Amino acid sequence: MRAWLVSARGPPTTVLKLTTTLPTPTPQPTQLLIRISHAALNPGSKALMLLIPQFLRASPSIPEIDFAGTVVAAGASAPSQFPIGTRVFGCLHLKSMAAGKGVLADYIAINSEEGGVAVLPASWSFEQGAGLACCAITALNMCRASGMREGERVLVNGASGGVGTMAVQVARAMGAGEVVAVCSGRNAEMVRGLGADEVIDYQAHHPVGAFLEERFKYKPFDRIFDAVGVQALYSKSPRYLKEDGVFVNVGGYEGDLRFVLNGLRNRFLPRWLGGTPRKYIGISTPSTNESAATIAGFAAEGKVKTIVEKVFNLEDVLEAYKLLESQRARGKIIIRIQDSDKTK
Repeated sequence: MRAWLVSARGPPTTVLKLTTTLPTPTPQPTQLLIRISHAALNPGSKALMLLIPQFLRASPSIPEIDFAGTVVAAGASAPSQFPIGTRVFGCLHLKSMAAGKGVLADYIAINSEEGGVAVLPASWSFEQGAGLACCAITALNMCRASGMREGERVLVNGASGGVGTMAVQVARAMGAGEVVAVCSGRNAEMVRGLGADEVIDYQAHHPVGAFLEERFKYKPFDRIFDAVGVQALYSKSPRYLKEDGVFVNVGGYEGDLRFVLNGLRNRFLPRWLGGTPRKYIGISTPSTNESAATIAGFAAEGKVKTIVEKVFNLEDVLEAYKLLESQRARGKIIIRIQDSDKTK
């Protein structure tokens, strides 16, 4: 089968190689074999390519975790709700990619310990489904981890990216009373269309933290979801986040090492040593069949949709990563792996 392989540690555009001779996996007793139609790129996958030395990777090592496709075979003990021919979408755990398993390939064999899989709603295309699981499950985890309750006021930073677009929609689907979004002015109309009550152009209101303080100091938020990873937004959050509010971060805009160091400081530095007096949670994307099924329900009900920036063919993956690295994509970057007539 065809697959992109990670050849060394480094940026995707220099360490990925396309092969056409990798054996098609055989499903183990608990696994589904899925013919992948479309996949999506994720910043976390790029970070793993940059951070993990080649000697710590399984070989061969295939990147990416977000996919949609068709079940074509199943082990004897595989979940019975996914018979052969079922259209599915899902998300691998990042640790699965570190173990060599990824979705930039024609096929993948997966079980429930390696990621979350759900039935793709009939009205959804594979292209839409490929960009659904990872970001929507991340947004779901943000809402759940923060303890968000119905009627609360939520701020979403980075509302036009993959996670941000889903955070706006999932917060709405879970009953947020008001959603305020931060993004660039060119994306404001799109984000309003996803359910944001108010959109703040961070370019027109720089620094955005000062604007948030002025605008919301008498009406602070209950929850802040940062899909970018701006440390200053958290450091200044007592000026616009309630005392019992929660700040949830999933972004690494300031760099992967800085993301880790800031996260440790934000969680453990005492207030009397200069720590910020607001609860901080940094999350990743643990995906399960339950969380994928919850997102599938939102999708079937029309409560969430995937925003697609651009679709690339499998052979053009390196160009797709250049777009990802620009940090200017609105929504998801999708990779078309199979011909459309093979995935209907």
